[in-house]
Amino acid sequence: MDIPDSSGANVIAAPPSEPVIKSRPLPLVLCLLFLVSGFSGLVYEVVWLRMLSRTLGSTVYAASTILAVFMAGLALGSFIFGRFADRVRRPMLLYACLEAGIGATALLSLGMNSWPLPVYRAIYAMAGGSRAALTVGQVVLVAAALLVPTSLMGATLPTLCAYGVRRLGAMGRVAGTLYALNTLGALIGVLVGGFVLIGAIGETRTVLIGVATNWLVAIAVLALLPTGAAVLAPRSEPDAALSVADIDRPRSRRVRHTVLVCFGLSGFVSLAMEIVWSRMLMLYDGPSIYTFSAMLAFMLLGIGLGGWMGTRVERWKDPLLALARLEMGVAIALAFGLEVFKYMDNGSVILPPLIMVGPAAFLLGVAFPVAVRCYTDHAYSIGRRVGELYAWNTIGCILGALTGGFVLEPLVGAAKTGVIMVAIAAIASIALLAVHPQGLRRARLVDVAALIAIIVAIATIGDPYRDVIFARTETGGEIFAHVEEAAASATAAGIPDIPTSRQLLVNGYGMTALVTGNKLMADLPLWFADSPHDALVVCMGMGTTFRSAVRHSDIDVTVVELVPAVPRFMHFYHADADQIMAQPNAHVVIDDGRNYLLMHPRRFDMITIDPAPPICGAGTVNLYSKEFFELCAHRIHPGGVVCLWVPPAPMSDSKMILHTYATVFPYVSVWAGPTFPGFFLIGTLRPVNDIEARVRRGFADPKTVHDLVEWDRSCSTPDKVLSLRICSRDALLKFTQDRPVVTDDRPYTEFPLWRWEGSDPEYSHMLDAVGLYRWILQQRESNRSHRKPN
Repeated sequence: MDIPDSSGANVIAAPPSEPVIKSRPLPLVLCLLFLVSGFSGLVYEVVWLRMLSRTLGSTVYAASTILAVFMAGLALGSFIFGRFADRVRRPMLLYACLEAGIGATALLSLGMNSWPLPVYRAIYAMAGGSRAALTVGQVVLVAAALLVPTSLMGATLPTLCAYGVRRLGAMGRVAGTLYALNTLGALIGVLVGGFVLIGAIGETRTVLIGVATNWLVAIAVLALLPTGAAVLAPRSEPDAALSVADIDRPRSRRVRHTVLVCFGLSGFVSLAMEIVWSRMLMLYDGPSIYTFSAMLAFMLLGIGLGGWMGTRVERWKDPLLALARLEMGVAIALAFGLEVFKYMDNGSVILPPLIMVGPAAFLLGVAFPVAVRCYTDHAYSIGRRVGELYAWNTIGCILGALTGGFVLEPLVGAAKTGVIMVAIAAIASIALLAVHPQGLRRARLVDVAALIAIIVAIATIGDPYRDVIFARTETGGEIFAHVEEAAASATAAGIPDIPTSRQLLVNGYGMTALVTGNKLMADLPLWFADSPHDALVVCMGMGTTFRSAVRHSDIDVTVVELVPAVPRFMHFYHADADQIMAQPNAHVVIDDGRNYLLMHPRRFDMITIDPAPPICGAGTVNLYSKEFFELCAHRIHPGGVVCLWVPPAPMSDSKMILHTYATVFPYVSVWAGPTFPGFFLIGTLRPVNDIEARVRRGFADPKTVHDLVEWDRSCSTPDKVLSLRICSRDALLKFTQDRPVVTDDRPYTEFPLWRWEGSDPEYSHMLDAVGLYRWILQQRESNRSHRKPN
C-alpha cells in the first residue's frame, strides 16, 4: 500500500507478509564466476573495436559509433531483462543461458573480419559523401554485429541481483558486490587483453579465450543447479526477504526519479571524463595503446574497489545524503586532478592516471550500491530497478562520450570540458540534497565548504592541457596555432624567421619536421613509376610530400589526412601553401587512409605512406600490416609504386615491418633518409632495372632540382640520391628472416610490452640506415672471406 513519508509524498511500502531474515554473503563460486564474466566482456570490447575500426575506419566518428552501439546494447539488455528478472523462477538457469549465448555470439563475431566489408562498401557508396547518412549506415552495421551479444551482457547484472537479493537479502550488499566483481573482472580483461593477449597470441585466439570463458561459466552455473540453489519460489510465496535495513524508509517517487536522473548524469560525467583523460594523459604516457589501457585500468580499479566499499550501505543511516556527498566528492576529485595536471612528473606512467582517474572512479563505484539502495522500493523489484539504473547510467555514458568528444572538446577544449563535468557533478549533488525529506536544510558546513571549493576551482583551473603543450614546444619560438577537435588536438609552433625550426604536434606529440627526405618521398617513387598520372599521399603532416608531388603539374595528387586541422596548418610551414592548395591537380580528403583505399576502387601510379609516429602508436599498425600492404598492391597500376617511410625504431619492430613489406612486394629496394634517420621502402610489382637512369632523368627537371635544394644540399645531385640506396629485396629478406610478419590478427608492433622488459635484446637497439648499412657490409665481408682459398 501507499504510505506518506516525512515530506508528505506517497511511497510504496514493502509487502508486509515478507519474513525478515539475516542477510548472508553471496556464494564464493558465484562471485568468482561473475568476476570471470567481467573479464571476457572487456576482452571482447577491445577486440571488436579493433576489428570494426579496420572496416569503418580509424576516425573518431567510427570509433564513437562502435562504442555507442556497444553501450546501447548493454543498456537495452539491462532494461529489458531487468523488467522480468524478478519473476523468473530459475534465475541461475537464465544466467547460464545468457553466458552461453554471449560465448556463441562472440564466436560468430570472428566473421567481422570479412562479412561487414562488402556491406559497408555499399553503405559508403549510397551515403554519397554525407556524414549523417554514413553515420546512420555505420550504426545499422555495428548494431547488426554487436547488439545481440552486448544485450546479453547487459542482462547478466539484473538477473544475478534478482537472484542474490531474493535468496540472500541486503540489496546494497548484493548489488555492490556483483557490480564490484564484474568491474574488477573487466579490469583483469583490460590488463590481460590489452597488455598481453592481443600482442602475444593475436585477436582471433583472444576472442576464443573469451568464448571458452563464457562457456565454462555457463557449465559451472549449470553444475550448481541440481543442488536446488537456483530455484526460487513464486513471487507470491517468498522463501526469503530483505533485512530490516533494506525495507525501512521507502523513498518517494520524486526521490527515486531524481536518483535515476542523477545516476544517469554520473554516467554522462564518467564517459565524458574518459574522453578528456585519454587526450590529456597522452602528454605523459605517449599515444600508445598502453596509455588508454592504463587509464581504463585505473578507472575500472577505482570503480570496482568503490563498489566493494559501497556494499556497507546497509549500515548507513541516510543513504540519500551519502549519495549527494559522493557526487560532491566526484566533483572535488575531478577538479583536483585538473588542478595538479601540469605539475605531474613527465616520466611517470602510473602517477598521472592514478591521481586524475583513481579518486573520482572510486567515488563513482561507491555510488552504485548507494543509488540502488535509494532507488529500489522492495525486494521483488530489485532486478527491475537495477536494470533501470544500469540502463540510465549507460545511456548517460553514451551521451557523455558523444557530447564530450564531438561538442565540448572541439568547442572549449579538453580541460574546459573537464571543468564542465565538475559543474555537472556538483549540480547532481545539489539536486539530491534538494529532494531529501529535510531539503537543503540537511546540508552541513562540510557541504557548503565543498561547494565553495568547487566554485573556486572552476574559476581558477584555466587550461592546463594547453599550458603543458605550450611548455613542451622545443623551438623556443612562438605558438602559431592550437586547435582542439574531435579527432585530435593540433599545435603549430616555431621560430618565424627560421622555416626549418617549425613543429607540428598532434595530441602533444611531434609528428614531423621540414626535411628534404619528405620531398624525396614524392620524387623517388614518381621516378620509379611508369608514366605516372595519379598519386596518393597517405598522412599529410606538414604537407611537404604533398607539395612536392603537386609541383608535377601533369600528376593528379590526392592527400588523405585523419586530423582536419592539419591541412589548415600547412601555411605555417610553407609560404606557398595557398597556391599549392589552389592547384587543379591538388585534392585534400579528410579520412582514414586505409579506409579510403578500402572504399575507393580507384588505382594510382604512386602511393606514398608516412604513418604517424611512433611505430607503437595506437592504430599505427593498421598502416604496417600485411593486409594493408596487399591493399596498396591492389590499388596501383601494373607499373605503379608504393613508397613507405619507416622511422627510426627498435630493431625488432623495424625488422618486422621490413620483413612484412618484402613478403608482399616481389621487387623492393631500401633507401636511407638523406637528413633524418629512417628508411624509404620502394615496392613494385615488376622489376625496375634502370634505377640509375630513372634518377638521372628526374634531375633533368629544373623544378624538381630547385625543390630538392630548398633547405639543404643533401639531394642536390643524382649521385647523392643514388648513394642513399642500401639493398634490394633478397638482402632485406635475409636480414629480417628471424622476425614474424605483422598482420591485422597479430599486430606485434602495437604491443611491445614484453620487448620493453628485456626479453628481446634487439628491442633495446634502434635500427636506422647506419645499422642496416653495417649489416650489409658485414655480409659482404663474410661472403668475401668464404670465397678466399685456404
